[in-house]
Amino acid sequence: MATTKHRAQARPGALARLRRHHAAFPLASAAALFAVLAVVRVAGAFAFPLMVLSVALSAAVLLALPRQEWAAAGVCRFAPLPAVVGTTLVALVYAQTYFATRAAFGDGDDNWTVWVPRLFEDLVPGVPMLGTAAMLLCLGVLVPVVEEVCYRGVLYRAVEQQRGTYTAIVVTALGWSLVHLGDYGLNPLNLRVICGVLPSVFLMGLALGVCRAVTGSALACACAQGACNLLLLGAVAVPL
Repeated sequence: MATTKHRAQARPGALARLRRHHAAFPLASAAALFAVLAVVRVAGAFAFPLMVLSVALSAAVLLALPRQEWAAAGVCRFAPLPAVVGTTLVALVYAQTYFATRAAFGDGDDNWTVWVPRLFEDLVPGVPMLGTAAMLLCLGVLVPVVEEVCYRGVLYRAVEQQRGTYTAIVVTALGWSLVHLGDYGLNPLNLRVICGVLPSVFLMGLALGVCRAVTGSALACACAQGACNLLLLGAVAVPL
């Protein structure tokens, strides 16, 4: 009886097993984590609670690493100058994306960028000012922090360890662009939106990956994404 109890106490919990697996097989673990995130987020196009769940799961990916390894995954301070350089690059790519999609698809529903504010229309029903504040908070802070810690943090680190920096930049950008189908182009189905959003977000992801490589910090990428999200939102709300 005592032996059985001792074995039960010694058996590692689910979180410990996840961390051991991630440490031993970082690429396989990262691929599995991404697969779960992608399925939930894309399904979020049809059920808003799943979209919310995908945000929570993206943040929870950080738990695959013990606290002492968070800094190596980019959850760390960053120097101002590299962050400014990285943010400038990201802003230039965002601007190029905005003008390219506008030239290709106009300002109608076929342009995925016009859907950005619509994602948050019913966030706070009946209170427009609170809805606007919630949208700015989500686009400027919450979504960038969660996404960058996940993609340019944990997943980037797993790929970089095994395949190097350039591969990490490309792979995380590709994965990041694919999950955005949960935001644009599937509900309602619009193939022109899908054709616009995939290359656009992929290029943005490449720029954020370069920012990660330059700064060594996923938090710097979060600042860059947050600032550029708000600039994009302003450009959509008040087109030039």
